[in-house]
Amino acid sequence: MAFFLLCTSVAMLAQKSVYTFPFENSYKLPPMETYINAAEISSTYQTYGNFYTTEITGLGDETVEQTSSMYISDVKANDAFRFLKFYMEEELVTQGEGIKGSVQMSVIYYNEKYRVNIGTALNIVTLGLGTLFGIPFATSITDVEVEASFYNEADIFITTHRGVGRGKKWVGLYSLDTRLPHQRALKEALDNLNTSIMLDSNLQKLNLSAAVIEP
Repeated sequence: MAFFLLCTSVAMLAQKSVYTFPFENSYKLPPMETYINAAEISSTYQTYGNFYTTEITGLGDETVEQTSSMYISDVKANDAFRFLKFYMEEELVTQGEGIKGSVQMSVIYYNEKYRVNIGTALNIVTLGLGTLFGIPFATSITDVEVEASFYNEADIFITTHRGVGRGKKWVGLYSLDTRLPHQRALKEALDNLNTSIMLDSNLQKLNLSAAVIEP
């Protein structure tokens, strides 16, 4: 019972604001257009279902092919979209006029796996009864990689930065959801990405005078 309370209390303490990043930039890049590669995120999280091609015959026996796809809603893909959007608009670039280029972000890698832990052994010793009392039977591990590509005012490519992150969580009968480790992985990946971006002298030269200097 004590082990069960420990597991649930740790999960509750971990539920902070999803937009609390482990960093705070001392300055931001100048105003830029921000884009999210939704198609790549859908491919990474495999949220595209079946593709359908329909042939339509019009006047003059001209045949036109129309292709459509079925989108599968996925909470983790939605989280990724929201995290990237918030990061770009609130942490990365200055809001305002005088656009100095654009930045496009995406999640290019996502993988979730499970690993045995001490709870696995306890559940084996108790012949599965431990599972009923909430003892975790595995550790969920989520890995992600985020990417940001930058372009100047003439839409000429400048550079690309990437960041990787990993999130973990004990998984039990009453805590099967793995959204939290995915959010942790996104935050760590954005932290690594942000560090790389802030050290890029080429991006700093876009227009340092337009950057907002914060006390």
